[in-house]
Amino acid sequence: MAGVVCLLVAGAWAWGNTESRSAPELSCSWPLRVRGEPAAGQAGAVRCYLRALAQRDMTGLYATTYSDYGDGSVRLTTAALRHSADARAGLATATFTASPIDTGLAEVAIDYADGARDDLALQIADPRSANSWRFNIGNLVRTEPARTPPTAATPSP
Repeated sequence: MAGVVCLLVAGAWAWGNTESRSAPELSCSWPLRVRGEPAAGQAGAVRCYLRALAQRDMTGLYATTYSDYGDGSVRLTTAALRHSADARAGLATATFTASPIDTGLAEVAIDYADGARDDLALQIADPRSANSWRFNIGNLVRTEPARTPPTAATPSP
């Protein structure tokens, strides 16, 4: 009986730790004009993205990214900051377009006040939360060992 109780406690602890690693809804204060019909959480994700971008905050940008692996395997370089000055230029407009085939995907076009434009993809990061929108930006880091190509067999003499 004690073994069953230990398993239940361990399972509850593991579940609690899994829950704590979920992707919460992003919510930041940043001016934004919204067009289209964003799903819950999408406008907040864009505000957080723009704030991090304007402040050149790489940690903030990482918080807005999505990784298929869910392990933070996204690498952002300074190229991710290319619209930093644009984000500081004034009120940006975000136009949201829902995917016609998947409610967990969307596109957002960001038109910056200075005329620059950014087209980004949004994706649900945590299937348990319909508000956990994240951007598909950056480069995925290989989490598996690279496969070596087979070498050509050399004929024996």
